[in-house]
Amino acid sequence: MKWTLVQANSLICTACDKKYPVDIEYHPCPKCGGQLFLDLELRDIAKRVNERSFAERSWSIWRYRELLPVINEEMVVSLGEGGTALLESKRLARELGLRKLLVKDETTNPTGSFLDRGMTVDISKANEIGFRSVYCRQDSGNFAASASAYAARAGFNCTISSPREGIEAVNVGKLYQIIAYGGNLVVEDAAAHYPRRSENARERPHILSPSNPYFAEGEKTIAFEICEQLGWQTPDRIIVPMGSGENLSMIWRGISELGQVGLINRQKVSMTGVQLESYAEIVDRLHGRRATHSPRDAHKTVAVELAMKKPSHAYLAINAIRGSRGEGVKVNDNEVLNAMALLARTEGIFAEPAAASTIAGLRRLIDEGAVSRDETIVCVITGAGLKDPYTARRFISKVKQVDRILNQIESRSYTTRLGRTKLAMLQVIAGKETYGYEIWRSLKRLGFELDISGVYQHLSDLEKIGLIAKSRTESVLGKPKRSYYCTTDKGRAFVSAREGI
Repeated sequence: MKWTLVQANSLICTACDKKYPVDIEYHPCPKCGGQLFLDLELRDIAKRVNERSFAERSWSIWRYRELLPVINEEMVVSLGEGGTALLESKRLARELGLRKLLVKDETTNPTGSFLDRGMTVDISKANEIGFRSVYCRQDSGNFAASASAYAARAGFNCTISSPREGIEAVNVGKLYQIIAYGGNLVVEDAAAHYPRRSENARERPHILSPSNPYFAEGEKTIAFEICEQLGWQTPDRIIVPMGSGENLSMIWRGISELGQVGLINRQKVSMTGVQLESYAEIVDRLHGRRATHSPRDAHKTVAVELAMKKPSHAYLAINAIRGSRGEGVKVNDNEVLNAMALLARTEGIFAEPAAASTIAGLRRLIDEGAVSRDETIVCVITGAGLKDPYTARRFISKVKQVDRILNQIESRSYTTRLGRTKLAMLQVIAGKETYGYEIWRSLKRLGFELDISGVYQHLSDLEKIGLIAKSRTESVLGKPKRSYYCTTDKGRAFVSAREGI
């Protein structure tokens, strides 16, 4: 069966209402810098859809094709995204003292993230236009992983540009995804210029961004699914993590569109956004306060997907929260880690830190008396925990038995890779803070014959894999500077585990 769709006639700025041709590649509004959305003809759509329109279709975001941009059916690039479960979380609800709590589990999307919903629409439109390559800047590990996967599905070349200072913050699981999907990861000393424009789509890459109008359209399908899964009703509250603010604002837009086309009668839902205390510009502005985060600050956090200095959709998220009489709430890293553990233990859902922030935010709101315990609440869990194994280890290792097992597994792995000299060197350093020449003398006493340059090469190798670190550098009596080394937490755990094997 062919798709019967209604074409958007223009792009419209959400800030100044200026309209632009739909076939011109704009990102922010040239006039005011606001976000551009597709201006769908909802009155025409309302004539074509009702609750029965979707009943016999498979559960994916393309189930709601009439409410999405017009794309040739044969050009759609899909990995089966959407159709995620809305799980009633009875054990977690009892733990929190709530009547009814549901979890929208976005961890089951193809790349483990809600961003696949937007990516399928954006890549499909690029495919229809005739692009053969895509390009994006690495602001989010999840976004780049999704871009790489859908580019692979489409047969596109995919370039991911990342500033050198930003690559260290990306979770290792997401980097593995990017590489496995064939993404060309380019690490640069500074942000690169976007590729040149050309009239011929085959001669230039399509620029991928969460701000793209077509990408944004895919995100609103979370709202469509929640309402349909609740019998075309809205819950009392939907809680969403806020990095850029885009996901929350698009869920609210989706609910609004369902109301305008007559699929839901009641739109009384409180949109609630969660941010980190150290990156809380949206929540601060919502409450009329100056943002607590300065662009010059550098806050380390477990929830790197929420660490946005300048949220691109801040004003839209604020409008959504105010328009729905919702809330904005801040949480800290400890609350996020506890929420990860609680969600996994009570409901069997392993979420990454940013995703678990909705549980942390809900708990904070309950403690503050800002949530009624009789509400029907949906927490959106946006990404899978296996993308961030190091943070997962932080709460798993609280169980001593598991910690010991993991240390022994790592010990055997490192033992295979390191060799006798490095193992001996690590044991020397584990005993005390020391420096290269003293390490060389200790190794010599143990029967190792190598020159001082070899010692520093081994030290460099151990530092690269995170088992040792420079503790200080000093100059003694005008001699060349001397660097001291000590074992890291990982190095101490490795030595301890090896001694226990």
